[in-house]
Amino acid sequence: MKTAKKSPMDEYLKKHPFLVETANLQLAMEKILTGAVSPVSFPEKDDIKKIVKDGMPLLQQPQLQRTMVKVAAVSLGDCLEALKDIEAPDMMKAALKNWQSWTAEAELTEIQQFFDYLLRQEDAEIQQFAADNKLNEVLVRTLGWQLVEVLVPAGLKDPVFWQGIGWKRNYCPICGRQPVLAQLRKEQEGRARVLACDGCHTVWPYARIGCVYCGNDDLKEMHILEPEGEAAMRLDVCDKCHAYLKTYNEEGEEEVYLRDWATIHLDFLGEEKSLQKKGSVMLANA
Repeated sequence: MKTAKKSPMDEYLKKHPFLVETANLQLAMEKILTGAVSPVSFPEKDDIKKIVKDGMPLLQQPQLQRTMVKVAAVSLGDCLEALKDIEAPDMMKAALKNWQSWTAEAELTEIQQFFDYLLRQEDAEIQQFAADNKLNEVLVRTLGWQLVEVLVPAGLKDPVFWQGIGWKRNYCPICGRQPVLAQLRKEQEGRARVLACDGCHTVWPYARIGCVYCGNDDLKEMHILEPEGEAAMRLDVCDKCHAYLKTYNEEGEEEVYLRDWATIHLDFLGEEKSLQKKGSVMLANA
């Protein structure tokens, strides 16, 4: 009998056992939420091209934003119910139970208000919302975005789709967040760069050279950090704005390397160098 081939994630976790608990939790949450709700309907490709031609992301468009807010708010209770038996640290289970209790008693308009804040990326309001309702801020941010992610159709997250649309801006075409990761992919004339969102997990094409955060394209004001023992990853550093972008410089293991949590240990290198991380859903003003 043939031995089942291990997935890239399995192989990666074997080499990075300190990530196993985080991986089990994150992957379990993804699976549960995907089974709990269905994606919402978005416009057809030709309509999307017209809608975003002036640079406003889809979920920043008033009508689409209202639709996503309503569906997310209605779905939250079912998602929290589905997550109640998840294997997680006691602190997180308590935070989930607390949010579930709040959701059961809250008016629908109150839940919608939270998703309004989330999609508009109003960090001060999210912080105040969590404090006022005694909810774990990191949990409401991360789970809120995970719910939004599964509500966005998978086909709209593909860089090929956005290549056809012509979107090459430095923020997500779906939700408008800054990128948290990048990947270099082979093309006929060299390598192209795509960016990855930590909110809705959309991937889209962007210019090969330059800082994705401040626009600096002077190579003399940029450098690369290569983490020891992580040949597939590097940190692209901008000396002008002091931000870094974790970049996957290979292909074939996107399911591992385009998940921010899977390389969270590389952020310590950026922190050691006093560099700024951007794009993470866990961080305010990121």
